[in-house]
Amino acid sequence: MTLDNLRLVQIGEHLCRAWQQPHPAFASGNDARSSENALLLQLYGSLVKAAGCGWQNAGRTLVDKTYLRILKDCSGLDFQGLSVDELAVRLDGFIRQELAPRWGQIAESRGAEGLPLATELLDGCSLALFASAQVHRATRQLLFYLCPQLPLLPCPSDSQQSSDEQLQAYQTLLPQLPVLPRPQQFAGDAQQQALIRQLIEGSDWWRRRVLAAWQAEIAQTHCATAL
Repeated sequence: MTLDNLRLVQIGEHLCRAWQQPHPAFASGNDARSSENALLLQLYGSLVKAAGCGWQNAGRTLVDKTYLRILKDCSGLDFQGLSVDELAVRLDGFIRQELAPRWGQIAESRGAEGLPLATELLDGCSLALFASAQVHRATRQLLFYLCPQLPLLPCPSDSQQSSDEQLQAYQTLLPQLPVLPRPQQFAGDAQQQALIRQLIEGSDWWRRRVLAAWQAEIAQTHCATAL
């Protein structure tokens, strides 16, 4: 696949402008919790906080169901008939059983070296949430925000490629990306701002986010052409 560097930069600029803007698909675009900055902070930040508290949360699920609903609406996800309440319970079990014991390993899982763990967790998450051997788009989207260190990209649609094939393809494209604009402002208190700033500036999460948006745009163009 040949990269369109100019379009990638334009998409990066657009995503930067939208970074702290409420998403129009949730609450008519009037809820600040639906911005991408807020979603990343609440999903990833919830696990960082839980890890620092021994994965305890006073009997509540580690990820609030409200943010699952926001992610579903903003990303157009299919939860396979599950309510957000049921998904929150299943996700909580997966986090405690699979993510918590590997949290230190996840934090260091970058690039090609992190591919085996990313594939394992994608497959395990789909089984835990949807009782399916097929990796659903919702699984990818959830792990993309919950574990942003993992070398994952959300997919524009459920793909027939295996998880490993898709991840290998993404890793081939990432080094070819041009220098991309990235967010400079971050929501939350000083500690929360520092958490997300460190992620954006110290990892390739934002580059993967822009690449995913570009690929989604290409997929939409192909669908429109095929009609």
